[in-house]
Parts: sequence; C-alpha cells; structure tokens
Amino acid sequence: MLATILFACGEPTTWATSGGTGGSSGLPFALGPILTYGIATAILAAGVIVLVTMVALWRRSDPVPTPVPAGARLSPDGYYWWDGTGWRSFR
Repeated sequence: MLATILFACGEPTTWATSGGTGGSSGLPFALGPILTYGIATAILAAGVIVLVTMVALWRRSDPVPTPVPAGARLSPDGYYWWDGTGWRSFR
C-alpha cells in the first residue's frame, strides 16, 4: 500500500521539478480558511454599511415643522398653535 501511495505522489527525485508532493501550493499556511473568513467579513461589513446608510437616510427625511407666526395663539399645554383653521403641532 505504501508503494501505491509513493507511486501516486511521484518519486522523491521528481518532487522538486513537479512542484512538491502534488497537492501543495508552496504556501506555509492554508489559504482556504483565510479566504472564507475574508469573504464573510467583507459581506458582513457591506451589510453593516448598507444598514447604517439606510438608517441615516431614513432619519434625515423627518418633515420640517411649520414655523409659528408671531402672535399665534398657543394651546394651554404649549404643544400646538392655532393657524385659523386648525391646531398645528410644534414638532
């Protein structure tokens, strides 16, 4: 069985010319897990950026309150003012 494995991998004299043991890329670390975590981190970061952008744009679209004219009649609680046809909110 050992002879079959050695035959499949090649002879030790051909390892240097054929790139090693046949399965090695020559890197001292495994590149697969690093790429997996890198891609997952990039997707997560893009999701966070999209979420923050959506919240920022959503918060920005608050309507600007109508300015209260001078001498307007205020409600007793101070949250509304009378425009002549109805009560309007300060906020």
